[in-house]
Amino acid sequence: MSPVSARPSPLTARRTQYRPGLLVLTFTGEIDALTLPILQRELAAAPPGTTVVDLTRVAFLGLAGARALAAAAQRAAGEGSRFGVVATSRTLARLFRITGLASVVPMFASLSDALRELLAVHDTAC
Repeated sequence: MSPVSARPSPLTARRTQYRPGLLVLTFTGEIDALTLPILQRELAAAPPGTTVVDLTRVAFLGLAGARALAAAAQRAAGEGSRFGVVATSRTLARLFRITGLASVVPMFASLSDALRELLAVHDTAC
């Protein structure tokens, strides 16, 4: 009998560039101390424009991951870019609310909501 791994599959990231200046990063798995470098690498490589981070397939997000998202949101704002997170988990919404990250990281219930809101901000600014 082989031992059962308590660790779920590692974090995976998928980059989808819908058009120039619009990137959606979709993560699947868990964002913890071991997988944090994957999140950080993907966020750092995001081009200027609009970046949406889809966490709907993330089972766990540690505080370090939430802080990385906050840093990316602040960096985007400083560069004049737009940034948002899609999360349907009550646990993630609660984490963002109780840590104060909700005031820094725009959170949306769906990808279509995020795109509508973030692109509308861009369209009215032009």
